[in-house]
Amino acid sequence: MRVLLINPKFRLPIDTRTTPHLGLAYLGAVTERRGDMCKIYDADVEDEPLADVLRQFRPDVVGITANTPQVKQAWRTAQLIKQVIPGTPIIIGGPHPSVLSEESAMRPEIDIVVRGEGEAIWVELLDVIDMAKQADPDFTAEDLLDPEAHLLDTVFGITYRTSDGKIHLNPDHPPIPNLDDLPWPAYHLFKMERYTNLQPATDHVDGARSFSILTSRGCPYRCTFCSQSIMPQKWRCRSAQNVADEWEHLVRDYGAQEIGVLDDSANIRVDRLHELADELIRRKINHVPWIFVNGIRANLASKELLSHLKEAGLKRVAFGVETGDPDIMLSIDKRIDHDTIRQAFQNAKEVGLETIGFFIIGLPGGHRGDDGAHHPVCHRA
Repeated sequence: MRVLLINPKFRLPIDTRTTPHLGLAYLGAVTERRGDMCKIYDADVEDEPLADVLRQFRPDVVGITANTPQVKQAWRTAQLIKQVIPGTPIIIGGPHPSVLSEESAMRPEIDIVVRGEGEAIWVELLDVIDMAKQADPDFTAEDLLDPEAHLLDTVFGITYRTSDGKIHLNPDHPPIPNLDDLPWPAYHLFKMERYTNLQPATDHVDGARSFSILTSRGCPYRCTFCSQSIMPQKWRCRSAQNVADEWEHLVRDYGAQEIGVLDDSANIRVDRLHELADELIRRKINHVPWIFVNGIRANLASKELLSHLKEAGLKRVAFGVETGDPDIMLSIDKRIDHDTIRQAFQNAKEVGLETIGFFIIGLPGGHRGDDGAHHPVCHRA
């Protein structure tokens, strides 16, 4: 089949051309492994109108990703697809649809919503559609949503509305048990020369050879402000060897000049990060700077660990401070105190790492002019 994956354009007053979308890169990889022809359209960097791409490529299936700032643009994109190539199944996923799946499933331009971790569900959906198209070359999205066909009954982790108007919320799909089994992200499907770098407000990397890597998924913590608080609690990690293999691939084969670790909680298993650091040093690929884009847990950021990671090429680390108000910190269930956060910043500074603090302005319980970033603890950090 011909499969098109789309990252809708961001409508934000910042440069969003940082790096290729890692989620789509993984979906592209499993799509190709299934034997399909895959194309990725990243609206943030594309010049060609999507309508022209649709007419030329004629995809059999379209997948769209969306977080909250993107979701309305994702819906508009789906509307365009329905106009240009009617009958093509349109599947949406990503953080926002995962949290509010019925919101998208109710929309006439959306056929199926994928909730949570997408690779296994995506492949199952492609299998269903492929088998149906082989039986009937004129198969359409309307046939897929026929309540009498029951084509989607056994696919876990999806939400959809059948043609009789009924919303179906299938059971959650189990998490992928072994992340080492996933293929590496399909970066060859992106126009790499059109991206900037991981944190353009802080750095400038010539040639835009910046890549993201995911070494673990999930989080055992339940911070109330985070989407992870409603996701499965199981934290899973790739082996240090598997991560290092991909890391070396990015450096040797793609000429990576910067690598960003996108984990939500990379340092849950400290021993694994020590193993990874040893691998990066042993393979002599620690000359490429890397950063923790989403930060790490401050309560697990010892000076010993940070020093070892710096030796392995770590340039910058971030910690979630969120608020300087101890009462609000308790209310968001962060399970950490400000003394621990201050110590983490101090550890990072003492070993020579750059640091970033993440703050949330306007948390419930705060007051105008008295948000966390104004608290003295934040200035000391």
